[in-house]
Amino acid sequence: MGKKFMRRLLVLIAAMCMMITMAVPVLAEEDGETATVTGTTEDPANGILQVMLAYVDDGGNRTYYTGGTCFMINEEYVVTNKHVFDLDTVLSNGLTVRETMKNDYSLEALPQDNDSHIKLYVFANRDTNVEATVHENAQSDVLDFAALKLSEKIYGRQPLVLGDSDSINPQDTVFAMGFPEDSVQNKKFNTKEDVSISDGIISKVTVTGSVDIIEHTAPLNNGNSGGPLLNADNQVIGINEFIIDQKNYSIQINAVKEILDTYGIAYSTTAGGTDITPDDGEDDAVEPEGPDQALISSLQSEIDKAKAMDVSGYTDESVQVLNDTIGSAESVVSNPDATDEQLEASISDLQAAVTGLEEKAGLNPLVIVGIVAAVIVIIVVIIIIVAVNSSKKKKAAKARSAGVSSIPAGAAPVPPSGQQNTVPSSAGYQGMGADDGAGETTLLDAGAGETTLLSGAAGGAYLIRKKNGEKIAITSQNFAIGKERRRVNYCISDNTSVSRYHAVITKKGSDYYVADQKSSNFTFVNGVQLSPYQETLLTDKSILKLSDEEFEFHLS
Repeated sequence: MGKKFMRRLLVLIAAMCMMITMAVPVLAEEDGETATVTGTTEDPANGILQVMLAYVDDGGNRTYYTGGTCFMINEEYVVTNKHVFDLDTVLSNGLTVRETMKNDYSLEALPQDNDSHIKLYVFANRDTNVEATVHENAQSDVLDFAALKLSEKIYGRQPLVLGDSDSINPQDTVFAMGFPEDSVQNKKFNTKEDVSISDGIISKVTVTGSVDIIEHTAPLNNGNSGGPLLNADNQVIGINEFIIDQKNYSIQINAVKEILDTYGIAYSTTAGGTDITPDDGEDDAVEPEGPDQALISSLQSEIDKAKAMDVSGYTDESVQVLNDTIGSAESVVSNPDATDEQLEASISDLQAAVTGLEEKAGLNPLVIVGIVAAVIVIIVVIIIIVAVNSSKKKKAAKARSAGVSSIPAGAAPVPPSGQQNTVPSSAGYQGMGADDGAGETTLLDAGAGETTLLSGAAGGAYLIRKKNGEKIAITSQNFAIGKERRRVNYCISDNTSVSRYHAVITKKGSDYYVADQKSSNFTFVNGVQLSPYQETLLTDKSILKLSDEEFEFHLS
């Protein structure tokens, strides 16, 4: 019995060892430590797909509403812009996506983002597609980015290679890829043969709010939103995002890679290579020699803009600060041994000096005109008073002369019977002087009436800043609020969370509307977050909140 028991025990131990050995690679793969991704730079169109937002009723019938471009980063994930499937997007019928869904399907209420009937589909070709779901954490409203997990792997397509957006420079050639705008709007399903390419150059590498952005000249449209921006080596350096004032902008891919690394989503950074995420924390890269050329170009651009400014309308003290900052920045940009930290600090200091320029205190031209007009009125009134007094004095003198000449020489005026002549003869003229004074009082009363008339003023809408009680009159049709003094009507220079061009209040008839200008930290009306560029009616005592800066809106 003892030997049999030992044999059974050894067999059991051996079986457990085999199970543990088989489980180790599975666990390692689940931890993302051995995932391998093979990317392509030979044919980037092969990794570009179309994504569509649809409503699926209980019978399985689909209606597609919006769409855009996405691209593969591994066999199970694609990335795109988050606004491609935003339910608050306004369609050509003037309604939002959620409002159109409600009307199309006679729903009792507007569908919510988590409605199980709302689905995303990624098209492998014109007639086949797979369902995709948004990764719970690998998404960002600020970056306008989302990673979508495919319900099934798509074979025959290859992921794109994610490059290094920190290595790009102004004047580098770039290519924007995606699907034509009309095909997406008409809900035509595209494949790799339909991918369009537009080329251009990088204008500048910058930061908008807290987002790292590439400004370039490769034309974008609504169809290639979410598509890749490639460098000359066909590596992805950005995700195509938006157009402002005919300028094209893409998100820098390194900001997206940080999120993918955080949540262990694999991608490739070399053609045919095997990059994995997250990394092991070891950095074998060779430190680049000399300062970052992109930072040098950015600092030089800031210097040129600052030197080109017309500073005649600003105080001498603030202009001197700007000139000193320009001098320091020029010393840094010309120093071949300058560090990236020094370049970044110079850029920040120069931008702060420009923002800190203080306008000279001076009288408004309208105020000057008003003062001149008031002086003229006062002079005219004085002339009239002097003329009237002079005329009355002449009449009084004539009356006195007439009274004296009627009394015989050597005789005194005879008082009425029974009265004594106790009042000097000059008393009557003193009474006449009092009448002249009363006349002056009448003229001054008329002047007081004019003063009351001039003090009236028409009212208008205004804001009360909660922080300090400041009253801010809304003085223009489109009243902009932000922290960039040159672009806005009201500058909030003491709150860094407010965007440079945060929101605009527009007067339409007797109503006022506010619209968020795609700010970094959002705009709220009575606690409700506004979608970018969507106008919202302001009523009396509405609470308007720009990031954490609160105002109370008032109608006159």
